Amino acid sequence: MSKPYIHGHHSSVLRSHTWRTVENSCAHLLPYLTSPSLNILDVGCGPGTITVDLASRIPQGSILAIDPSAEVIEKARKHAQEKNVSNVRFEVGDIFDWKALDGVEEATFDIVHAHQVLQHLQDSLSALQVMKRLTKPGGIVAVRDVDYSACTWYPEIEGMREWLDLYIRVAQGLKGDPNIGKKLHAVAIQAGFERSEIETSVGTWTFSTPEERAFWCGLWADRTVQSSFKSNAIESGHATEADLQRIVETWRDLEGREDGWFTVMNGQIICHVKS
Repeated sequence: MSKPYIHGHHSSVLRSHTWRTVENSCAHLLPYLTSPSLNILDVGCGPGTITVDLASRIPQGSILAIDPSAEVIEKARKHAQEKNVSNVRFEVGDIFDWKALDGVEEATFDIVHAHQVLQHLQDSLSALQVMKRLTKPGGIVAVRDVDYSACTWYPEIEGMREWLDLYIRVAQGLKGDPNIGKKLHAVAIQAGFERSEIETSVGTWTFSTPEERAFWCGLWADRTVQSSFKSNAIESGHATEADLQRIVETWRDLEGREDGWFTVMNGQIICHVKS
């Protein structure tokens, strides 16, 4: 149901993923952590930093976190051990094959959460339908995804628009939807939620200080030529090595600008499952 992940799991990719916390990546979920004994499913958990943060906030509860990559699941398990968080179980798994997951049944979870997952799937609608199916009546489905078309930067450096256009073409070529953030609510309606059951909001990441630019621009410069994005871009015919090297230089240019600014817009939905 999904093609290979556009970035793969190179360290330049995980550098971004391991930076994520509840505060900076799913603050929209905080008002719903109303009980210390919630049962949560985290779909596409990656290296588990959001998951472990969530687990620490529900000490009497439990989290099952799944990801198709055995490599990142192992990193997530180590992260939980390092943080001394034991109420989380990390398993290699696919939301489309949920029946193969031990102990998972319909209407099992108080919260089903996915962060930056639907954009990579060939069938985001079916994934959201499954997430709804696994949520208890009275529970919620919480989703956050980027809208790449809404990314913005300053100053207007030559090459940034080339990077964005290339990224969108490559992602769409893999049958993903890199701009899904602005239409999560529409997918939720198609998945069977009534509009009145869906809360929408926006969360942003902004990188402007020297340290923030070094982090964000540096990881994008590296992933452009070191992650699976490179092979996906070249093998699809959307870019050459020279094109990618030019984009690397563009990111380094933005990183070095004292007045540099980059902002990512993420769409967010909270979907209430009828009780």
